[in-house]
Amino acid sequence: MKKMLFVLLLLGIKAEAQELEIGVGGGFSINTTPSDNMVYKGDQSLMNYATNLKVLYTTKNNWQLGLEGHMVELASKSSKKYDGFYNGHLLIDSVGGDDKKLVYAKNTVMVCGVANKRFDFGGSHAFVGVAIGYVSARNNSHKYNANETYKGPDGGKGICYGLQVGYSANITEKVGIFAEVAWRSLSLSYEADAPQVFPYEDLKYSIMTFPVTFGIRYSLFKVPVSAYGTYNRDTRKYYENKKYNK
Repeated sequence: MKKMLFVLLLLGIKAEAQELEIGVGGGFSINTTPSDNMVYKGDQSLMNYATNLKVLYTTKNNWQLGLEGHMVELASKSSKKYDGFYNGHLLIDSVGGDDKKLVYAKNTVMVCGVANKRFDFGGSHAFVGVAIGYVSARNNSHKYNANETYKGPDGGKGICYGLQVGYSANITEKVGIFAEVAWRSLSLSYEADAPQVFPYEDLKYSIMTFPVTFGIRYSLFKVPVSAYGTYNRDTRKYYENKKYNK
């Protein structure tokens, strides 16, 4: 095990090609139970949708820096039956205990700055890193589908942070595929009343989501290791042979 860790460390230190890439993917996510003054708490996890979009720049020391966005649904089910509430347009008689979804946020958008350490293995690489950013939760609380027992208010916002780990493999020089597992911790605040809380106070809660995504990556720009220090200022191009460097 120590020998394996040592090899991975050497791979991480080794200088590789600088690269600018974009990636887009989709998959599924699960989330935990919300905390704080969210009274309606799910106790049955659901497999919700997840999407992923990222732009990353890889330095010659194998650090990936950039932006990564996820959009997920925050939802679960509850075996417990809660008292209902009046959301301003609809009178909800009860929540939970009916095998229907508690939708805290249908479209939860997280945009984070990320820093990954990349480990290259020839035509593929693994990565692990940290993320911190902004989250916005959107929901149409005035329209219920047949499989929904609760719809949270619209307009939640706050901060998010977390980790991600993944693996990418090249298909061609420009195109590759990737798989990623992420953890995001969200703190959301709303300008809306927390249901079943008296005296009235604004809704706020923390929740964790775990998006698992699969997608395609495209290399926009790549400088091979052999071209380091060989930039021709006249032609604005990198050369493999250092004799062309000016």
